[in-house]
Amino acid sequence: MTDWTAEVKARMHTARITGQQLADECGYNSTYLSTVLHGHKGNDETKQRIFEGLERLEKRQADEGAEASTE
Repeated sequence: MTDWTAEVKARMHTARITGQQLADECGYNSTYLSTVLHGHKGNDETKQRIFEGLERLEKRQADEGAEASTE
């Protein structure tokens, strides 16, 4: 496993983001995302797209958490 895929998996675990959620956010199917995260496919564009999708999901969850704590 490459360093970047390990980082993605760790961040997904920490933020409780599922593979399906990340795949949907990136416009991939979950099978392809799994193949990429296991180091069998993908390129620099794929990597960038996954990180951008992950950041959007993390931000969305942080925003939802902030809203819930103010209610």
